[in-house]
Order: sequence, then structure tokens, then C-alpha cells
Amino acid sequence: MRFEQLLHETIDEMTGELRGPGAGLAARSIAKGRSIRRTRRLAVAGGAVMATVVIALPWLVLPRADHAAPVLPGTSTTPTTGTTNELPGGWVVTRVGSSVLDRATGEYVTMSGQVSPAPAGNRVLVVDGPGSVRLVDVRGTHPVTVDTTGFVGDFNWSSAGDRLVGGITQKDPDRVGFAVIDAETGAVRRHWIDHGRYDCSQCTFTWTRDGGAVVLPIADRSGGEAAELVDSLQSFDATTGEPGGSLMVTAMPAGPLSWSPGGRYVVAGPPTPGAAEGWRLYDITTGQSADFPAPAVWVSADLLLATRDGKVLTLTPDGTVTATMQVSGAGRATIGLGPPG
Repeated sequence: MRFEQLLHETIDEMTGELRGPGAGLAARSIAKGRSIRRTRRLAVAGGAVMATVVIALPWLVLPRADHAAPVLPGTSTTPTTGTTNELPGGWVVTRVGSSVLDRATGEYVTMSGQVSPAPAGNRVLVVDGPGSVRLVDVRGTHPVTVDTTGFVGDFNWSSAGDRLVGGITQKDPDRVGFAVIDAETGAVRRHWIDHGRYDCSQCTFTWTRDGGAVVLPIADRSGGEAAELVDSLQSFDATTGEPGGSLMVTAMPAGPLSWSPGGRYVVAGPPTPGAAEGWRLYDITTGQSADFPAPAVWVSADLLLATRDGKVLTLTPDGTVTATMQVSGAGRATIGLGPPG
């Protein structure tokens, strides 16, 4: 079935995600949530405007923003396409390379080291070298050091910016699992999984949108070890480590906000980090998928944002790009996006 047909036939279900009854498999099996209604400032490349945005997010409750929306450093006031240059829903650019947004002041701070700011809040992961990482506020205050001996793969932020997850291994006995790191205290809680039952290659974990669970790509060995194919996603409770449901997604989610607000859809992509192609939009209730232009985050049930070639793209769920905003000075630098608050 063509994706356009699927989109038209399921538009009621997508709308229903925000009301609850059509929330889909992931919302039923690994999420509990509630909706919020907020008046937000929209981040504008050359200034700020006020707008009232109603966003139903069953998996994520965001703090209220009490300060003016930040202005992107050096961003042109004229978008490449479209008629406005604000990010929809009050979303903001959280980083441009090593320049990280301080949400408390609306300013960007240049940080040293390999940095990864949280999508929400003011905490930043700094990797100085192997064996340990630092968690600090944007201004360098409240630092904690985490011993990462035995960690493998990437560290991935929760959508609320309060925790990170990483894969872990151990010898004698030989086992694998995941560890959840508290972003404020640096406390680590380890959970071991049955590797025989949950076979993984890279064993990389990422979050669901509400932060209640993490998911692991289960290996598809049909193409050999080097193919890095994914058979499905397996969920685990982020607090207890207990296994949850299996999801019909044959790729790794782009991140916690790549799940739609109701949990029915997810943007997932190729196993090769940084790949520009091979991303797909999955309907986890049917297992169907369609090509998608880029790894993206969901602002609402009918609107997504993505970054590509120094630009922020606004997209609809069928992959249509409706607006493009140039982030001046970005070049090939990594651009991060986050929700308001």
C-alpha cells in the first residue's frame, strides 16, 4: 500500500493519538502520560514573537518557559523557503557545533570537549576521553564525573534531559545490558539482560518518548554480522530493567523525540552513524514503513523538524518539506533541536 494512502486512511488514528483511544501499541505497552496546554514563545532567527500553541504530548510534560525565546546566533532573518523563520511549537536550536544554548539566559555558550546537550533543561554531557564523562550545566557549574568503564556505544539523552542511557558489558560472567545515568547526580543504575534471548550486535539503547522505557534493536543475522540488520525493537523498563513488548520496527529510532506524541509512529534509520539516507517512518501497529528524508523529531502529531546541511527543515508526516530555515554559520556543524522549556 502506498504511504500516501496509509496516511489518509489513518489520519483519524493520528488525531486519536492525542485523545487517547488510538494511542497505538507503544502507548499501551510502555507509556503512561498526560497532555499539557501552554503559551510559548517561538524562537525567531532575528527576534521573538508571541504565539499560543496547544500541543498534546501524552508522553512528555515540559516545564513552563518564563524567559524570552533565544535568538539563534548569526541566523538570517529570511528563511530559505516559507514565510516565517520561527521554529514551530516554540522549539529551539539547542546547539550549533560546540556552541550550546543556555536556556536560563537565551544565550549561546561555546564549550570545549566533545559535547552533547540535553534536548531539554541545561545539562550537557562532556566526553574528555575514554573511561569517564562529565555532566555539567551549560556554564560549567554543578559538575559530576561518571566512571564509564564497561560502557559501550553511544550515550543517549532522555527527552526530559534528566537521564542518559548507555550499553554496558561485563566479563566473568560474560553479559550485556544497559545503564541509566542520573544527569544531576551522576548516579548509575545497571540492568543486565538475557543476551541469548535478546540478541543484539552493537547493543545500543535509546529511549521512548516518555522516558519510561528504553529500546534495543534485536539483530537480524540473515545478512551476516557485518550487515547490522535489525529484526525488531525490544523494550525494557528504564527503572526495573524488566523486558516489555517487541515492536515491529526494523531500524534504530533517531532518538526519544523521533517517536510521535501518541507512540504510533517513529522515525528510524540505518545502522551507520551519520548516514544521510536510509531513514524511514514506521507505523508500529502495522509494521509498514515508508522512506523519510532525514532523522526527525515530532513537534506535534502532524508536524516534524529535522536538520540537514546547516538548515532546519519543517516536514509533514508524509515527508513533505514545507519550510527551510538556514542557520547562519552552521556549515557542517551539528545542529541540535529541543522542545520549549
